[in-house]
Amino acid sequence: MNKKTISLGAVIVGFLIVLGSISPSVCSKDLQQVTIQVNRYYGINSRTIYTDVSVEEAGEIKQILINLNAAIENNDEAAISQYEKLLNDKGIFGEEYQKFYSQKTFSDKMNLNKYSKYLKQSADDNISNTLCFFNAVGTGGIIFTIALKFLEAMKAAINNASSFLEAFVLLIVLLPIFMVIYLLTHLIPFRILMPNAIVLLKNGTMTSTGLEGFKRVFVGDEYYGANVSWFSGITINFIGSESLEGFLFMSGEALRVKETDT
Repeated sequence: MNKKTISLGAVIVGFLIVLGSISPSVCSKDLQQVTIQVNRYYGINSRTIYTDVSVEEAGEIKQILINLNAAIENNDEAAISQYEKLLNDKGIFGEEYQKFYSQKTFSDKMNLNKYSKYLKQSADDNISNTLCFFNAVGTGGIIFTIALKFLEAMKAAINNASSFLEAFVLLIVLLPIFMVIYLLTHLIPFRILMPNAIVLLKNGTMTSTGLEGFKRVFVGDEYYGANVSWFSGITINFIGSESLEGFLFMSGEALRVKETDT
């Protein structure tokens, strides 16, 4: 990724985190609490669940999610069941019990061995995959279709700027418009109708298991982007704590995942 693109991604995700931290559900409550936002993306049954917990309990849930992600990647069914129960006991999924499964379970369910000869870890540092099980954990955010199209137009305009000053002015002018679009398009039920999204992540991992094999990308301090199409699954993020702000957990199935330079 070039420096302009990386900077744009960092600015966008930073603003998304700020937007989350000033949401009405957070402003009215004690600063010693954290709101955990669970988004279920299952077509017409999609919904968002908010749960307020203490900062200490939020830290525990974050660690459980990190451990759960590792268990999913390592196909550790016993650990998945353990962490799954711990999370459900915390009450963050509402009345419906949330199940999680491993990369291998998805591979067996979809009979991927029948279609791919290369179901093994890829060394090309590229998350791109087709008909896959996708997982992500780290610091980041998700941008949906309409906001994504506007973001791509922003990126093109900024990358074509003749100087840093011109690029900076364009960012200042276009960013407020993007934020309005983001707020409007990230509300249920509008998200149900948006099959494409970009996941921007840093300081974490992304994995995908599909027709192109098993792939894992370790993400450092610079944002890494993946365009995820027709995702069905769950995302979890935290609102209202500086130490937890921006944490993202994502697990589910996607028709297509493609590395992007956004």
